[in-house]
Amino acid sequence: MERHYPFYTAIEPAPAGFQQVRLAKRHLLGGTVVVLVESLDELRALLPDFDQRMRGVVLLRGEALSVRDMGPMLWLLAMPLERLPEMHDCVRALLASIGRACAHEEAKRIALLDNDRLRFELGRVRDDYTRVTSKLQKQVNELTEAKGLLESWNEQLEAKVTERTAELARSRKLASLGSLMAGFAHELNTPLGNALLSGTTLGDDAQRLERDLAGQRLKRGELEFFLHETRETMDVIQRNLRRASDLIQHFKHAEGDAGGEPLQRFALADVVQDAVTSFDPSVRGGRHVVDIDIPASLQIVSYPGALGQVLSNLISNALRHGFEEGTPGRITISAREQGADSVLLRFADDGSGIPAGQIDKIFDPFYTTKLGQGGSGIGLYLVYKLVYRVLGGTVHVWSEPGQGTRFEIVLSRRVQAGA
Repeated sequence: MERHYPFYTAIEPAPAGFQQVRLAKRHLLGGTVVVLVESLDELRALLPDFDQRMRGVVLLRGEALSVRDMGPMLWLLAMPLERLPEMHDCVRALLASIGRACAHEEAKRIALLDNDRLRFELGRVRDDYTRVTSKLQKQVNELTEAKGLLESWNEQLEAKVTERTAELARSRKLASLGSLMAGFAHELNTPLGNALLSGTTLGDDAQRLERDLAGQRLKRGELEFFLHETRETMDVIQRNLRRASDLIQHFKHAEGDAGGEPLQRFALADVVQDAVTSFDPSVRGGRHVVDIDIPASLQIVSYPGALGQVLSNLISNALRHGFEEGTPGRITISAREQGADSVLLRFADDGSGIPAGQIDKIFDPFYTTKLGQGGSGIGLYLVYKLVYRVLGGTVHVWSEPGQGTRFEIVLSRRVQAGA
């Protein structure tokens, strides 16, 4: 609802819309007003501290239009009288600003009261601080006496620490060996599990075919379909068994050795497709989608086994950690040339992402968020080691919770043997 403010003037005759009065303090201090005067002198004579107490707009007769702030509650405008009707919108806007300023002034008043209370509380705190300081000084004296006693105890403890350190080093070696074996079992379980699942499915299909054959219900189309599925299933089994064999070799050389694998020229898309195909049962079972966008002509000279292991670990990590059970997801693998000597390989998923407090630890050996649930923390550690020490590249990761995860791997177009 629009508010109406009084418009006063001490100029004769009064312009339209202004009330002719002999200005007094009651006019200027009764709330927000608009006042028309010849000059500031007559207003100062009436109310010397008007710029700090008056709430409103003062219009001054003048040749040019200017606006300047004279105080937290007062705005001054200089303008010809004949232009006054054109200033209604401007005056209304200023009055609205003054209203907000009034609210701000009230907030300042409350803040001043709060400051008074704060000063009182600070006084009490200062007294408490004096008392506490006195107690602390006494305690410091007592601690100084205790320091000498602790130093003597420390000398005795140092001998025991030296002895325990050697024992702890032996315990850590045994713990690392146990984690290593657990990680190896976890990584090996994926290809063997896929092979076992494919073999079990093939066996079930064979038993169904055998029953149809015994009951003379077997049709030629069903037999052809079975043979087609058998070829595909056997291909999956062979790929997973080869992957298990490669995993054993690469796991034996987790410190960065290529494991005796020769350098080869190969199409990057073929290695990626082989790695994805080995996960077909898991991908189909989870209703996931894998998109591959890699030019068929893109070739590199590198170690295909090591690169396949990197891709397999990334896929396994996405399926295990990125997608909630029962929730389908999408994995995108793409690659493009990056300059004359490098290839940029991107691996991204739209899964649950990695919390900010964990993303700096994912490449640490044996770090996992699935401890006791099948996670070993060896998969991404091997990714890091193989990329840097075998493939001559770099790997970086970006992720946000709920926004998926993206790995970017820069690979050398031609790895130098023994580099």
